[in-house]
Amino acid sequence: MIQVLYLLIFLNYKGCIVIDDFKLGNLSINSDSNTVVIAEAAVEHLGNLNVAMRMADAAKAIGVDIIKYQMHIPESEMLPNKIKFWGGSLDEILENYNLSVSDHEHLIAYCKEIGIQYLCTPFCEEAVGVLNELGVVGFKTGSGELGNLSMMQAIADTKKPVIISTGMSTYEEISLTVDFMKNLNAEFMLTNCTSIYPAPYSQLNLRLIKKLHSDFDVWVGHSDHTPDIWSSLGAVGMGAKVIEKHFTLNRFMKGPDAEVSLEPNDMRQMVNAIKIIDQAKGDGIKKIQPDEEEVRDWAHHSVVSIKDIMEGDIINSKQVSVKRPGNGIPAAQLNKVIGSKATTNIKADTQLSWNDIKA
Repeated sequence: MIQVLYLLIFLNYKGCIVIDDFKLGNLSINSDSNTVVIAEAAVEHLGNLNVAMRMADAAKAIGVDIIKYQMHIPESEMLPNKIKFWGGSLDEILENYNLSVSDHEHLIAYCKEIGIQYLCTPFCEEAVGVLNELGVVGFKTGSGELGNLSMMQAIADTKKPVIISTGMSTYEEISLTVDFMKNLNAEFMLTNCTSIYPAPYSQLNLRLIKKLHSDFDVWVGHSDHTPDIWSSLGAVGMGAKVIEKHFTLNRFMKGPDAEVSLEPNDMRQMVNAIKIIDQAKGDGIKKIQPDEEEVRDWAHHSVVSIKDIMEGDIINSKQVSVKRPGNGIPAAQLNKVIGSKATTNIKADTQLSWNDIKA
């Protein structure tokens, strides 16, 4: 046990972060896990339960891990008629596009039935309570709730995990919330995010993914608001363990987030590309791959004679060089061959073996 503790101390000292698994339902995020993909339905269902169910079907068929919805309770969430967005009053728009509590209850059961994880973003403490009563496995918060510590407290009190977005925030604000949640022993992870719709590539700051992971010792994902898949793939390469991407069945439905939402074909392309990247990541340990051995044999160089060498000769640099193939004395050992004694006659253009020489 003491040896294990010493090892953990050593790993942390050397810069290797030891972080617990982040578990959300049947999904587990750790150093060995593949990237988890969240299809953010938001309100692209336009308040229609049947459309919301069809979105879950499509996401499941594509290979998405999580379908995420939103729960808005406008009267608890915002002052009336104070926020103008999407060409109208935000609270009225959300009221029109909102799913009912019974809709969410139905979606939780339906997602379980078809085998895709349901997730939902609450935008006020009341919504946290409602979702908790419905039996959700965890939460995902929007960037606007990062500094809402009373809501974070409410989530932590449920003892359920939460994914916290970090858009439109300072590093100090992120640090404050991270410290707050850690002091509560809450299970959480972060997502890098730029809250612009659509977000310019130049403002995504994907390098922040590694910094958040290193500075706070938590798993980090990326919530993407670009109109295509490329930055999400870059985020996976930068270490994102979760990719959240807005999703729509058809952009012509003209949902509020249509411009930054992927249609099924594009979402499928992204999911498939992420699987390839996950496969290509490897374990970070350099070794000769099995299928490289054959290529290595002919592509590497070996020590060869470039002149006839007589038995008993002390081999000099004018008698030997290196040429392909590489299945003899490795080229890196050339200096060990020079100055050794030939134990047999060696014709020019002969690949040397260790049996041909003696130190």
